[in-house]
Amino acid sequence: MTLMEPIKPAATAGIACTVEDLRRAVNAAAFVVERRNTIPILGCLRIEPLNDKLRIEGTNLDSWLMVDCPATCTEGKPFVIDARLLLALLTGAERDDSVSITLDGNILTLRIGPAVARVQLLCPASDWPTPPGTKGMSWVSIPEAVLAKLFGRVRWAFSTEETRFYLNGIYMHGRDGRLAGAATDGHRLALYQADADWPLPNLIFPRYSVAALRNLMTEGGNQQLRVGGSADPVRMQISGDGWTMTVKCIDGTYPDYTRVIPDRSTMRGYAVINRALLRRVPNTRRMHLLRDALKFDLAKRVANLNSVGLGIDVEIPIEADGDFAIGFNEGYVREIAQIFDTLRIEASTSSDAALILTEDPDLTVVVMPMRM
Repeated sequence: MTLMEPIKPAATAGIACTVEDLRRAVNAAAFVVERRNTIPILGCLRIEPLNDKLRIEGTNLDSWLMVDCPATCTEGKPFVIDARLLLALLTGAERDDSVSITLDGNILTLRIGPAVARVQLLCPASDWPTPPGTKGMSWVSIPEAVLAKLFGRVRWAFSTEETRFYLNGIYMHGRDGRLAGAATDGHRLALYQADADWPLPNLIFPRYSVAALRNLMTEGGNQQLRVGGSADPVRMQISGDGWTMTVKCIDGTYPDYTRVIPDRSTMRGYAVINRALLRRVPNTRRMHLLRDALKFDLAKRVANLNSVGLGIDVEIPIEADGDFAIGFNEGYVREIAQIFDTLRIEASTSSDAALILTEDPDLTVVVMPMRM
């Protein structure tokens, strides 16, 4: 066959599924595939036909994600295909289109609705790396809604600095036998106490896997997740309905965050601000690179943003009480306000760590003030 000859569709499909199911599974598995790889096979997905489903697997060697796609598989063997290419082929298809797949040597034929594509597979399935096992893991069952909520409450506070790699994730640990998640970058701390048992080792779940896991869960989900963890090697595995994620956790010692949580009985002032009031204050990060301080003058009962770089001074009235002023990175306040509508900031002095209280009593937020 020359390049100018028309593509002939496969006579009988070895694999049949719908675009909606395949696109959902491919999008989920591709979440852990990095866009740039020096090892070509790590830019691919491994697809294995089973009796009534396709098992689609992606990895970056630190995170492994296996997602099942409902399918009819009459024949076929595992193959490896470029993740971005497969996503591109599925992007423009209608969700209720049918998909049929056949493999002849290293030529993969995909019929997606009325379109037929032939793909030459460049990486053999035998080159796919062996996923880690579960030997030595302890196990617990956690409701999906509980774990999804924990990640959503604290993920905004972890660090992205590579020098302090042990802060580049969510510290999942036990507090009085219950699951707690903590994240900090040294300037702010978020601690969430979940309603679930935690008999597993204390582990630091890496930030690069947080987005992939949240893509698989929903805060209102009602399934039970099977969670396993081991301290040597530091690994965690989480399994849900039709998916399994295995993650190499951060091998490091998390700092004692309890030392920075202030005693609420020592607080001498407070300020209350909500999302609607914050919208009246310009987001200066969108206009220049620096973050400005959002100052709370408790005596005058006003919040003030003074940006030297932009030459603006904005003041809004707030509910407050106290005899001092305190300022915070405005970006930190905005990030918390994106999750909760109303924030109550409590502080003892203008230079000590402050507490931010929200509608969630299980969440503790600590923020260090800026020098005014």
